[in-house]
Amino acid sequence: MKKFQYEEGVSFYLNSISKYPLLTPEEEREVAKRAKEGEKEALEKLIKANLRFVVNVAKNYVGYGVPFQELISAGNIGLIEAAKRFDPEKGVRFISYAIWWIKQSILQTIQNQKEIIRIPQKTQNISIKIDTIYLELKEKLNREPSYKEIKEYLKINDDLDIDEETIKNYLLIKRHSVSLDTPVDEEEGVSFIDLLSNQNTDDLERDLIKEYLEREIDHILSFLSEREKYVIINRFGLHDTQPKTLKEIGKELGISRERVRQIETRALKKIKALATRRHLRDLIQ
Repeated sequence: MKKFQYEEGVSFYLNSISKYPLLTPEEEREVAKRAKEGEKEALEKLIKANLRFVVNVAKNYVGYGVPFQELISAGNIGLIEAAKRFDPEKGVRFISYAIWWIKQSILQTIQNQKEIIRIPQKTQNISIKIDTIYLELKEKLNREPSYKEIKEYLKINDDLDIDEETIKNYLLIKRHSVSLDTPVDEEEGVSFIDLLSNQNTDDLERDLIKEYLEREIDHILSFLSEREKYVIINRFGLHDTQPKTLKEIGKELGISRERVRQIETRALKKIKALATRRHLRDLIQ
């Protein structure tokens, strides 16, 4: 399949929905409140302001047997359902609530089509091997390993000659398939940077997704202590900082590397618990 065969049609759609303004947090709360009270115009405004986000999510599911335009339509159905159910009084940003509905609607459409591409066993084994090495090196180096480092490790230890582009693609697939209720998890090897980057988006969509996620991250960080917040921001390179090692952060705080690791682990558990509570709360509504 040629890269983004649907580009012309989608560009027209993107151009159309780009005319709908994004909402500030304050505007979103006000509009969502009116929508919950039954105002149709407010509900429509809330939906239109988030249509571009659906396109960004839908791109992650290209290649599973469903045309891209249909993925967008399915995502929009999930967005509409989320808008109807959303309660702004619960203190959660709309897009963090809607993401579950958007993804579930897209996944249901893929399942209904029954055209999911089967991944050969050999490919699955290579994917598992790359992911395992990625996690091993991340733990050993106390930072994100480069694709070159993973390539060299595979060559030396497993006699596998895999190019860096292939490794990159495997890891991107892995990161996009993380469970909704565990968006940040040490053992899964997923970082905040993974959430903020998408190699297949154009500037408009990248800025949009980054804006949404940065707001959500700031909300999550507000539940941490100042020291936990400092460690997480510097470990994952948030707020345009460079990721740092445990040793570097320990030196800055005047504590041991092991103590920094303990703080990081505690903070990530808090973040995961918060994300899980949100996910479960969404499910029962």
